[in-house]
This record gives sequence, C-alpha cells and structure tokens, in this order.
Amino acid sequence: MWRYFKIILFLLLPVFVFAQNPVTQHMSKISNLPDVEFYDILEDHYHYIWLAADKGLYRYNGNNYQKFTNPNQKANSLFQLKLDEKGKLWCINIHGQIFYVENDTLHLFYDASKLVKGQLSPFEITNTSIRLFTVDGIYDINLKDKSTIKLFEGMSVSESTHNDLSYVIKMNENGRSSKEKQNWYQIKDDQIKLLKTFTSKYRMQSPKVYAFKNSALLNFKEQGKNQLYIYKTETGDVLKLKTPKSLEDLTIYNISYLNNDYWFLTTSGVFIFQLKGQQLVLKEQLFSNESVTDVLVDFNKNYWFTTLDNGVFVSSNLNIRQLNLEQAKDKITAACALNNNQFLLGTNNGKLLFYNTNGVFKTLKLPGSKIIGNLFFDASQNHVIVSINASESYSVDLNLFTIKDQKNKYSVAKTFTKINHENLFYGSYKEAIIYNKPYISDSTRVIRKSRVKASEILNNQLFVSFIDGLYQFDVNSFQSKEIKLDGESILVNSIAKINDAIWLATQHNGLLCFKDGQLISRHDALPKQVQINTLKSDGEFLWISTEEGFYRFHPKTNQVRRLNTQDGLTLSVDKFIILEDYLVSVFPNSLYVMPKNNTLFKAFKTSKVCITSVQINDKDTVVNTNYNLPYDYNKLRFDFNSNGFQSNKHVSYKYRIKPIDTSWRNVPLNTHFVVFNSLSSGDYTFDLQGKNISSKDVQFASPITFTIAKPFWETYWFYGLVIATIIGLVWLYFRWRLQQKEAQRITEIDKILIDKKITNLRLENLRSQMNPHFIFNALNSIQDYIISNEKELASSYLVKFSRLIRMYLDYSQQNEITLEEELNALKLYLELEKVRFEDELEYTISVDNQLKTKQIKVPSLFIQPYVENALKHGLLHKLNDRKLHIEAKIIQQNKLEITVEDNGIGRAQSEKLKRPNQQHKPFATKANEERVHLYKNKLKRDIAITTNDLYDENDVAAGTKVVITMPIH
Repeated sequence: MWRYFKIILFLLLPVFVFAQNPVTQHMSKISNLPDVEFYDILEDHYHYIWLAADKGLYRYNGNNYQKFTNPNQKANSLFQLKLDEKGKLWCINIHGQIFYVENDTLHLFYDASKLVKGQLSPFEITNTSIRLFTVDGIYDINLKDKSTIKLFEGMSVSESTHNDLSYVIKMNENGRSSKEKQNWYQIKDDQIKLLKTFTSKYRMQSPKVYAFKNSALLNFKEQGKNQLYIYKTETGDVLKLKTPKSLEDLTIYNISYLNNDYWFLTTSGVFIFQLKGQQLVLKEQLFSNESVTDVLVDFNKNYWFTTLDNGVFVSSNLNIRQLNLEQAKDKITAACALNNNQFLLGTNNGKLLFYNTNGVFKTLKLPGSKIIGNLFFDASQNHVIVSINASESYSVDLNLFTIKDQKNKYSVAKTFTKINHENLFYGSYKEAIIYNKPYISDSTRVIRKSRVKASEILNNQLFVSFIDGLYQFDVNSFQSKEIKLDGESILVNSIAKINDAIWLATQHNGLLCFKDGQLISRHDALPKQVQINTLKSDGEFLWISTEEGFYRFHPKTNQVRRLNTQDGLTLSVDKFIILEDYLVSVFPNSLYVMPKNNTLFKAFKTSKVCITSVQINDKDTVVNTNYNLPYDYNKLRFDFNSNGFQSNKHVSYKYRIKPIDTSWRNVPLNTHFVVFNSLSSGDYTFDLQGKNISSKDVQFASPITFTIAKPFWETYWFYGLVIATIIGLVWLYFRWRLQQKEAQRITEIDKILIDKKITNLRLENLRSQMNPHFIFNALNSIQDYIISNEKELASSYLVKFSRLIRMYLDYSQQNEITLEEELNALKLYLELEKVRFEDELEYTISVDNQLKTKQIKVPSLFIQPYVENALKHGLLHKLNDRKLHIEAKIIQQNKLEITVEDNGIGRAQSEKLKRPNQQHKPFATKANEERVHLYKNKLKRDIAITTNDLYDENDVAAGTKVVITMPIH
C-alpha cells in the first residue's frame, strides 16, 4: 500500500451535492391535507389557518380541516382571503360571488357576476362597503343595503391595500393609438391620486400591485420579461428597479415583505431580496423546485408555504437548515469541526468531505473502500486523524492536503484528546494510549487496558471514561484514581468541559458536574428521565443531544433552552459538531445546520383555549357557560382545542372540576376531551387550561358551570314520604309479627292436638293389632305346641310373638318408621297368622330394587291394618287356596305405591257374613283413615288409599286389592 498520497481537490464536478433548505414538514404527512393546489393562506384573530384551494375553502385548527361551502356557490375555487376589522373572513370566486364566514358558515354576500364579466376581480373591505375592482371600473357595494356605486371608470386589473392606502392599475382600453397608456393610482378613502403613467407600444402583461407599510411594488411583464417598479410613501417617488436575472423569465405569483426583505414567490420557489437603493440583492433562494403561491408567518413564527401543485409545507424554524446527501449509497459515518466554520465529514466508502458555509467543498478519497469511524482535528498541527473501523488509520496534512498511512496506529478509535503540544491521548475499544509526537514518532505508553468511551483534559488532569468506570490521570506521572459517586463506580457516556468544571453524561445518574474534586448532581439542568446522548461545549454553553432534541444549558445562569420536534427536529439527535458560529447535527444521509445565536430559539405562545363541543349523555348540545340538568343527565363530555400548527401534539391541557378536584389534573398529550361518568347531583365548575409544551404562557378557557338536580329520592318531600312509609311499614311489621306469633301459637296448639290425635290413633292402631282375638289365638297356638310336646315350635313361635309385641310397642312411640321396619313387622305378623290358618295361607312380599327401604319413611304400623282386614274378612272365610300378595314399588312423580292384594271372598260377601251388631268399620281401619286425613290436611303430606274389588272371568268376586300411594319421604 502507498505510504503517502497527495490529491488535489478543486473538483469542478463534486461527488456530493447538497441541497440547502429550511427544515420543513409537509402537511400531507402530518395531517389529512384535503388538496394539493392552493392559492392563498391567512391566519385569523383566533389563530385558525384558512386555506383557499382548488377544491374550496378550508380551516385548520391544529388537528383537522373543516370545509366551508355555500349551496349557491357557482365554483369551488375561492381566492383573496381577507379579514375585516371585526375579524370576519371574506373571499371571492371567479364568478364574482363575494362570501363571508360567520358562525362557522359560509354566507353569500353579493353576486357580482354581471360586474366582473367572468374575470377574477380583486376587492377590498372598507368601513362601509366592499370595493370591487373590475374590467369595467371600481364599484363600492354597501355593506348594509348592498347598493352599488361606481367609483371609478376604466379597466382595473390589479389592486392591493395596506391600512387605508389602496393601489390600482388601470388599463388603457383604447386600442386605436400606437401606444397604450396604463395608469398606476393610489386611493385613500374616495381620493384618487395618479402615481405614474406607463406609455409603451407594448401592452402591459399581467400587472400586479403589492402594498406594504412604506412602499408599494408593481410587477408586470413586457415582451415576456418581468418589470419592477417601487413607490415609496415617504418621498412619493416611483422608481424603476433593476430586475434580477433570476426573476426575469419567471412567473411571480406573489410578493411579501418579511423581516425587512422582499420575498418573491415564483414558479422556482422563493427568492429573498434585500433592497439597496434601486438594486435588489439576492440573499437566498428557497424551494427551487416548488411553485410557491403564498407565504404566512403565524403567531408562533412558523412559516407556511402554499404551492400550486404540491400542497402546503411548514418550516417551524427558518434558521435550521437541512442539507441532504443526494447519493443514497454514501452515508456519513464521522464528522469533526475545523477552523473558520468549516467541517469535515467521513463516509462509509472512504471519502473525506470538506464543507464550508458557502456550500463549497473539497473531496479526498482514501485508497479502497473504508468505513471511516472517527475524525479528530489537531488545530495546533493543522492535521486530521482518520480512524477506520478496521485495522487501518490515516493522517491528513491540511496545509498540503496530503494523506499519510498510519497503519493501525489510530484504528477503531473511540476518542482523541490533545494533552499538550507533544502528547495525544487515543482511546480504542481495548486500551488507552498516550502518543508522544504522534506525527513523527511511534512512541507509545499504554496507561490502562480497557474499552474507552470518552475523554477530556482539564488543568493537567486527563479524565477518561472506561466501560467499567471513570478515571482521573495526572498527565505528568499518569498515576490514576477512580472517581466514584457514593462509593459506586459511574458509567459515563460523554464528557465535556466548561471553564474549571468537567461535565459528565452518565448511564444511570443523569448529568453530573466534577469541580474542585467533588461530584455534583445536576438533575435540575434537564427534565426528568431525559437520556443524554452526547455532551459538547463551546466555552460558554453546554450543548446536549438527547432523544427528544437539543438542549443548551448555561451553567452560570442555569438557563435551559430547547430545540425539539416543534422546531423541526423530527429526528432524535446523537452526533453533532460545534463550529465557531454554527451547530451541525449529523445524520447518515443529511445534516442540520443551525446558528448558535439566540435567533435559533423561538419564544412559543399558546393560542386561546376554547371548549369546542359539549356532550350530555352522549348527545351533542349547544356550548353554553351554564347548564341546569336533571339528575339522570349526569354523563358529560367536553371537547376542547387550542389552535396552531400541530397543536394536537404540542399543547398540553389540565382540568379540574370543582368541588371534586382540589388540584389540576393532566390530560394525556394528543387528547382533546375529558369525560365525566355518573356525576352525582350538585353544583360544579369545569375549569380548563392549556399550555404549549415549550412555553410558560398558560391560557385558560372560559369556565363552564352546571347544576345536576337531585333525584326525587333525595328531595324533602320524598324524605317525608319515605319516613311515613317506614313508620307504616314498621307498624305493619309489628302487626304482622303479632299475627304471626298468634298464628304460631295456634299452629303449636294445633300441632299439640295433632300429635295427641296421632298418638291416640297409634294407640288405637296398637290396640287393634293387640286385640284379644290375636293374642288369644297366639297363646292358644303356643299351648297347643306345648301340649303336643313340640317344644322347639313353641319356643320359636313364642320368640316371634314376643318380637312382634316389642316391635308394636316400639313403633307405636314413633310417628314414622322406615319402610324396612314396617315390612319386617308385617313378615312377623304374617308368619304368626300362617300358623293360625294351619299353613293354609300363602303370602308373598315383593320390594322394588330401586327402593331404598332403609331410608324411606312411612307412618308407623300403617300397612298392617289392611293386611289384617285381608286375612280377617277376605281369606278367613275361604277354606283353601288362600293367597296374599304385598308389593312395594316406585311409580311416577317419585311416589311410593304399596299394594295389598288377596284372593278372598270379596267385600260384598264379607258384609253379608257380618253379625248384625258389627255393621261398622273396624276401628284400626277407621284410625288409619283419620291418620290419612291428618297427614293430608294438617301435615300437607299427600297419602291416598284406594280399595278395589277383584272379579274373575265369570264376574264372581275373586278378592280385594288395596293400593296405598304416598310421596317418598
């Protein structure tokens, strides 16, 4: 590889081309811009932005656009936006229809189509009339009665007014003369003054007049070339200006007077001229590719530009200029400041770009394609060190523009610091090195092996930020000590010095100041939670780049100024360099160049805060200062706005609703409404304030008071009604309690009586079951077994008889027993009765498997009387084939069905066999019927008993069937 390179760099066709324009934002990218073709722009007293476009009239409030139309409008396009003394907006269309806006509605004032004859005619607003300048003359249209007076005869093609002075061009309609005359007049009230007569054999083309505070300009074309004249109100002189060559052939849409300069709005952008005598001196040209039709400076010093075919764009700060790198393949990777407002850029393909404020630059090309990672300007030696993001580095002698290959001496550099005339500090990704006489010697000294992040020198002390902490080195001995905060290491990303202090941007501890051997936290210098990217100083101010923009901090006064998105810095700022008069923020494909003086910073204002709509229970209502609402109209929504460019992003709001809130509540940024759900009854006041985030100016909206009535249940008459109702209910309650207690007492008495009755019935039932005949028969059977010496049978019979008697005695003490217990008692009873019938009795007891006999409750000894009846009255009188069947099963509706069926002689034959003195029911059956009656009517237990006679095929009595149904319990 070459050791030395020398490249001459006055290139006629430079590799890089920069286009310098103010930083702008196109309205179509930040809002729903409704058109691309715009003619006029105006800001009213409420800071609404009005736009006259091809598609109609629009109003921008900082958030959205509102279109204004009139049903009688003959053309969408409107022109010549003007405000009268009361702030009312006026405009006109090509058909001569004059409109005004009032109460957010576009009204037709006058249709002058017969006067304008299809020509777009200028107009002015006076105290009493609309003054219309037409091809037929000048007319005054009275504002009250719309009567028309012709003020001036002749073709009036252009007009402009400032304060009370109007200027008009009257064209010569007499085409017979070889020379035509065009007159320039000044009109004040009704006084007309001739300023100049233009006589030429060439017709004046497209004359336009522009009125300003101390002058008026006339522009027209003659033989295709622009001509310019100026009238000075102080001297009364009309002077011809020398038309700049850059304007000769252009179409001039408009001329404005801003900042003591004349702004020409043309098909090739904006030309800004300073008038010196009769000479227009070009200061600069902006937006050369745009057809700019109008310009507006709003209340926050934002510059609005309307175009004929590219919509609207806004420059928040004309002092911030953007330089775009045209070649997309090349990216800026490093930068450093040089002398005399010059700076050097390094790219990703090994190019060094020298740039100055005049836009003239030189280019050096390193051998090969190198990614330049760092640049350092050694002012004392007039050398630049070029560090490559690989194992290469170079030095450039700016006196001769020669490049020297330094191999890997300065490769992958993170920071450089000039210690003194002979020593240079170099920090890399792995170590910190001191070079002695770096351009002529390779003498090195490694002072610490660790990754370096930043460095600075102050008073023979070298401060180096490593990846693991901050160290202070004495430049004579290079002895080091670590600087700690509260005993902990600090991680520093960037270092700068001002006077006798070192300033540190840390990873976790914010901004720190190291002075006189002490670390001081300066959290007051920046807003909370702001992450610092880079620190640099220019000797007086500390410049700080963050994700939110630039900050300029003055340590002596503690003054903080800020540049952010509101100033046009739409990108987060990291790398930047400081020149003598400028600040340059570096991005991969562009640069932002800003002056360091106070013109860089704007004083932002806040537009008046207005409540734009009110919703009550989700329904829009008219905005008033006071509302009286019923109790159920308690959901309220307030929408509000503060006009201005992107006010939706740059104005923060606070509200309070008294008496609920004792302090102000914040509304999230970009939110323009608050909602109150279910407010209780009472008197309220809604207060609202808004403030531009970059301003101290607070604006208060007019408070809104509202009263939500109490619901009827909170009124005095309702309280009285409630008290009376409560008293009545208490009286009714106690009366009901007395009745309940009385009913309970009666119920208890009835229960006692029922229990007594049931007890008696059980006793009767027991008596029936222990009747003398049964006992006698049982004892007689036992006697027979004894006499017959059948001891075992006698003993077995006696055991069964005793068990049955015990069961009867036990069960008679209970109202209910289980079905199993009831069936067991029946089995014992039938076994004993079978002996009585001398084994001429066949009985069966069948139980449904689904029945849980141990859990189902039945009235105690309830089935036995019906079994006894079957034996006594049905089977006893039958000589043989005596059969008895008992069945228990579940039927529908979860009920228990018990069937007692015999094949006896039947009920009819049994009645015939009764003795005359036995013509009544057995008392056991009668007792059961009374028990059933008590269960059904008193205990609400549905028990049913049905008795059916059975017959054979010859219709002869064949037995009796008793069916008992009861709910399973």
